[in-house]
Amino acid sequence: MTRTALFETHADDHGCGCVPAPAEPDPGTTADIMQARAIAAGLAEFGIGPARWSAAYDHQAAAVVLRVDTPRGLYALAIPAPGQPFPVRHRGERIGALDCRRTYGTADSYTAALFAAFLRDRAALDIPGRDACPTAQNMV
Repeated sequence: MTRTALFETHADDHGCGCVPAPAEPDPGTTADIMQARAIAAGLAEFGIGPARWSAAYDHQAAAVVLRVDTPRGLYALAIPAPGQPFPVRHRGERIGALDCRRTYGTADSYTAALFAAFLRDRAALDIPGRDACPTAQNMV
């Protein structure tokens, strides 16, 4: 029977050492991820379910981003610093920003609606039943 000293640690306790242990996210990043998830929950009204979005910290954008998978590729909504507009990226390039700023008064559902409209305007999202343009089918 082998004995281990009280101060001895096992590989299972801290990993093998070849991969650093994940750091705890700072409170700001945690709050940003929560806001990204709240915005994503608002996208469900527009047909974007949990299988089509992800929220995570993006080192390239240096911010938490909400990525949405569309027929035209991934669109990423970055969660900015308070007081700044929400930038939108596509294929790694900034292609615009939402027409609102991140403030305490800006509802996540409003941000979700603006993001859905942004995607719709770029033909990246089809919102069934919400066609504002008259077509031959719905004209009298």
